[in-house]
Amino acid sequence: MTHSLHTFSIPVMGTGHSIDSPIRVAPYGIDSVISVVDDLLVEKIRKYYTEKFNLPYQNVPRSAEDGRAKRITAYLDLVHDIVHRKFDELKSQPFFEDNDKAKYFRMLPEGNPLKSVYQQLLKTTDENERSGLSQKLEAMMRPGSIDVNIMAKVDKLNFTKSGEPMSAEYSDGSAALRGFALSKLSSSLVLSAGFNPRLYNYLAEFKDFYRDASGNIKKKIILKVSDFRSALIQGKYLAKKGLEVFEYRIESGLNCGGHAFATDGLLLPVLLKEFKEKKEMLSSAIRPLIAKFYEEERGGFSEDWKFTAPRITVQGGIGTNGEMQRLLGEYDMDSTGWGSPF
Repeated sequence: MTHSLHTFSIPVMGTGHSIDSPIRVAPYGIDSVISVVDDLLVEKIRKYYTEKFNLPYQNVPRSAEDGRAKRITAYLDLVHDIVHRKFDELKSQPFFEDNDKAKYFRMLPEGNPLKSVYQQLLKTTDENERSGLSQKLEAMMRPGSIDVNIMAKVDKLNFTKSGEPMSAEYSDGSAALRGFALSKLSSSLVLSAGFNPRLYNYLAEFKDFYRDASGNIKKKIILKVSDFRSALIQGKYLAKKGLEVFEYRIESGLNCGGHAFATDGLLLPVLLKEFKEKKEMLSSAIRPLIAKFYEEERGGFSEDWKFTAPRITVQGGIGTNGEMQRLLGEYDMDSTGWGSPF
């Protein structure tokens, strides 16, 4: 499982504020999250960017069968293509110039291995060594993750034109999940705003959420949680289906405007302290369930596959770099989420 190059990411912000964030920041290696709750807005943004980048566009009409999922898949595929196009252009730029490629490396946090090699390159005068380091750096570069948020409880059941109820797979949440699952993205799905067993069960229908023959997972799962108990319960529920949580993203109910988390209203330090003290449980209680699933359903869990502990991150209410450093250092957070009005 690939970890971020940075110690921060840009969280989802409402319906539209971060709908195109990856196009702007992913070429620089920064992770960000798209909201796909409004698929009609998604379609309008897709039309705008196809025109801007002179790409073909075919409308997915409001009346299209499975239109919500198709609109979301089409947009995510477009974002993927634009991000990789811009990243390839950035990557092809020369070293030793004040360009976007230099900006890519300058923005990396101190201590990042990629930045350390870049700083070594800048100090090197030997041409052969410069060539070797340049090739090494370009091989290590990668774009930021194009992650997608689904609010699990925003899962309205829908009806046909004649008023007949449609099956559960056409609910708002399931259609959005399917739109992401069928896209070409290799990124993370952020599940937020509550526990929805029906939606979680539907995850098991898509192979991209499981390990392939090499042990890699194309589409990872991130759970946005408000306390440790919720994280453990949801993690174990998914693990029984062989689904691994790549990251637990903590957000205090007090910091998360518009979300009705069933919490005691605890401030972040109290929540983070419990995660720090108990985070080993998120591996020890989960790994046997994952191994059991693969033994029973997939022919075994290979010893060659890496089983890494889930990332623990925090977002919401972070105002300064000093606050971020405290969260990373004092509470052992793996990363932070910046830019969210929540």
